[in-house]
Amino acid sequence: MSKSIVMVLLILMAAGCGAPGAAELPTLAVLPTLTAAPEFAAPPRPLAFWQAAEGNLNRTAQVDRWQFSALAGDPIRLDVLGSVTLTLNAPNGRTLGEGPTIEARLPVDGVYTVMVQLSEGSSGRYQLGLGYTDRPNPADIPATPPPVTIGVPTPTPAYADLGLWIGDLDSSIPLTGTFLRGPVQLHVYTFAGRAGEYVNVRMTRITGTVDPALWLYGPDGDALAVDYDSGGNRAALLRNIFLRQDGLYSLQADGGGGPGDYQISLRVGERPVPVTPTIIAAPTATPRSVALDLTPATAVPDGMLEPYVPVIGSLIRPGDVNRHVFQASADDFVSIHVRKLQPDTRLRPIFEVFNPAGELIGGASARTSNAGGEALLQLLPIPETGTYSIFVRGEGGETGDYLISYGSGTIYENVPRGPAVADTPYDSQIAGRGLRDVWNVLLNAGDVITIAANPLNTALDPVVELYGPDGTLIASDDNSGGFPNALINQVTAPVSGLYHLDISSSGGGTVGSYRLIWRYINVAPTPTFDPPRILLFSVEETVSQGDYAFYPFQGAAGQRVRILVTAQVASGFDPVAVLIDPEGHELARGDDENGLNPQFTADLPADGTYQVRINGYLSGGTFSLVVERLF
Repeated sequence: MSKSIVMVLLILMAAGCGAPGAAELPTLAVLPTLTAAPEFAAPPRPLAFWQAAEGNLNRTAQVDRWQFSALAGDPIRLDVLGSVTLTLNAPNGRTLGEGPTIEARLPVDGVYTVMVQLSEGSSGRYQLGLGYTDRPNPADIPATPPPVTIGVPTPTPAYADLGLWIGDLDSSIPLTGTFLRGPVQLHVYTFAGRAGEYVNVRMTRITGTVDPALWLYGPDGDALAVDYDSGGNRAALLRNIFLRQDGLYSLQADGGGGPGDYQISLRVGERPVPVTPTIIAAPTATPRSVALDLTPATAVPDGMLEPYVPVIGSLIRPGDVNRHVFQASADDFVSIHVRKLQPDTRLRPIFEVFNPAGELIGGASARTSNAGGEALLQLLPIPETGTYSIFVRGEGGETGDYLISYGSGTIYENVPRGPAVADTPYDSQIAGRGLRDVWNVLLNAGDVITIAANPLNTALDPVVELYGPDGTLIASDDNSGGFPNALINQVTAPVSGLYHLDISSSGGGTVGSYRLIWRYINVAPTPTFDPPRILLFSVEETVSQGDYAFYPFQGAAGQRVRILVTAQVASGFDPVAVLIDPEGHELARGDDENGLNPQFTADLPADGTYQVRINGYLSGGTFSLVVERLF
């Protein structure tokens, strides 16, 4: 082979084995971008049952949030019109359903969140609806035919401003209603009444923390009667209300701010329901165990706590923090207690206390308090006078209802035990550190008594205290009966009225059972015989300084009534009561007949609607009002 041919072959081989043409280098891989959690420009909006809600979404606002309150077991349905999708989240954040239509039976009480998100396109208007699946829409009623007479406006119903109209009451069918968690709700029922009829209405709690209250309004909208507690076991009862005109009557039902179910019933007749007057009977010497089941009120957000009075708070969403405030004086010591309301929930409460300047000064948790899963802080020193804040949350963001209370010294909560009569032994117990039993004792000025509290085991070291009708400490003792027995050997009642006999543990650190008994050493001159009586109505309310509160009732000529107003113990409230006749004139008044509390009787001159007016003398506060008919 010639050299030229070899050279050509070598050149061709070199060209075939050389580097390829100028191909583009591969670009660097682009990592996927994580979608940021949506940022909501606006807070969630309230979503009401049976009311259409509208919204508008676009590129800058692609998600709307709506919220509604409901109870466990409620069957609900969500529907939406528009190019959007729905997501329903439980109070703990768990997703319950997705899509344009969602039906679900809700698992717990609380606030539920509905997320509305664009499904296609760059913008879109939508309409959202929420309802129950087990009941009709109240608005779905047959259309009313057009009136024959044109131009006559329909008058506004008398009940229009009383609250949410629920329906008509039938005297043969009790109705069940539900108050949701959240702002105070007022339900309105109506019934047709005829002049000369007698009406009885009862409202009772079924579930939850509902504290019933009833107001009756006439066809003209005037208040005719009120009651909170006359039905027994915290039930409201309007008893034998005489109707004086034909027309549509309205009933306003109040749950006291607590969520839950209630039942309301109506009874109408031509004769009043027979009622047996109450007669005070002589007590027996049989030992009694008394425990009153009083439902605590629902806490107001950022509201002021009252000493020794527990209230119910709720952590609805994971991570919620609630604030409560209280007043304290410099150099005092306070005790604070938080416990879960339902024992079967997982809530482990934690709280922190801040002074008026916003500085942390103390706190406690269920994990570290050694109080049986309750958060307890005793004898926290108060450095300055002012308003202190308590912030409550659940460990790990847990949710649930809780009870919170505070008090001076080692005591944080009073436990009402009811009346205690002379020569009658009562067995009870201090169930937790920092609790104090409160008994009621009716004494006359000049009565001389002795009081003993003995433990029924070796653990409790009881302390006994006697407070006057105005909250002043009259006497106290720890071990005068020989350790650990408490004995007030002799004490004289300075005024007539209702005294409070308190039992607690020495130092607030022991628990256990005890037996209480008190006896007369000297009985003051016998007071006027307390006549038989019927309870007309009873309320527990609060009036602000400078304001007046009015409570109506139906009276007849010749009836004698007794009016008793009792301010909350140690509240500083000095109530004044006035009885106003049907013509609007002052008939009688009371001020300080029972300590600082009004107590008086009056004979009614005519048939009609009477009113009791309550206000405070340079003060405001919480009180109970009892009106009785005497025989």
